[in-house]
Amino acid sequence: MIYNFGCQKCKKEFEIDIPMKDYDKEKNNQVCPECKGKLQRILEWKGVATGKGAGWCGNSYGNTI
Repeated sequence: MIYNFGCQKCKKEFEIDIPMKDYDKEKNNQVCPECKGKLQRILEWKGVATGKGAGWCGNSYGNTI
């Protein structure tokens, strides 16, 4: 998975590829390649699920599937 990180020292942003299985142990060990400052994960919200619309199971509107 590719995660976005921002340097706390120089404020530059980077995309870093970390395998999902290693994310928990690697997320706090990221260092800025330019100034060697500590990197912090940047969370991005791409969208919000509202529960409205067809979705993966269609519009049942209370009908049993």
